[in-house]
Amino acid sequence: MNFAELESHLKARKIPIAICKPENSETVTAAMEASDQGYVECAFVGNGSVMQALLNRIAPGFKPRIIHASTEEEAAAKAVGLVRDGTAEAIVKGTLSTPVFLKAILNSELGIKKGKVLSHVLVYEWEGSFKFLTDGGMIPHPTLEEKFEIIKNAVEFARRLGCEKPRVAVLSAVETVSFKMQSSIDAAVLAKMGERGQITGCTIDGPLALDNAISLESAHHKGLSNEVVGKADILIAPDIDTGNILGKTILYFGKIPAGGVILGAAVPVVMLSRSDNKQTRLNSLKLAFAGGPG
Repeated sequence: MNFAELESHLKARKIPIAICKPENSETVTAAMEASDQGYVECAFVGNGSVMQALLNRIAPGFKPRIIHASTEEEAAAKAVGLVRDGTAEAIVKGTLSTPVFLKAILNSELGIKKGKVLSHVLVYEWEGSFKFLTDGGMIPHPTLEEKFEIIKNAVEFARRLGCEKPRVAVLSAVETVSFKMQSSIDAAVLAKMGERGQITGCTIDGPLALDNAISLESAHHKGLSNEVVGKADILIAPDIDTGNILGKTILYFGKIPAGGVILGAAVPVVMLSRSDNKQTRLNSLKLAFAGGPG
């Protein structure tokens, strides 16, 4: 599947989403364009007068449901509440602070956390189909256990996007275990866990350097040959620095179509950035809809 194919599936029905404090032009414009394309039904949660003024100025024909909230905390709680009562199938962060937004999602009583960790996945098109990179946005230095959960999140999401048995490459700087490189040790353990059936729904190998994960020619030069090398669908970064830099390289140097969502909640979570271009914002919204219930 790719973004064009995904869009054709999304137009089969409108997906309800909650957008928390859409109080800047970028978020409102992305929501309006997604709505105009026919696959989203928006609820705006935030300061009613601010949101209405924005709509009047930049999107006068756009009529989302408006739910007033006086504070960031109230907006986050009400947006999460729309997910909890089934009114929304995805949640999008607007202009409120990230800690306030995530605190509402992670609230032990009223939140929507589903898995053990929240992790970010960048979905990009490569040779006509989706590929996945995680985690470049949530966990700075993931432990082995957290990497296990990151893989589970990514595999479940990839399968929902049509990749029935994703090939997972756990990245390091080398393709052999080095006692001086914890990332290589973690990768080897995770690969063995996959071999023993402790990680299911995918095929997993590691440690692998990036070239060996995505290039058959590079893998063959190193004498590597299995179901994953040179053909990886999911790349597992060793830490947030690597994942973030590789993701930005894909977006800015490669100019490859991409979008991102946060996984591990009851529904996909989108945190749009002001630096995201128009297409990346729209792609992120498409991915959130694809990963929602049903």
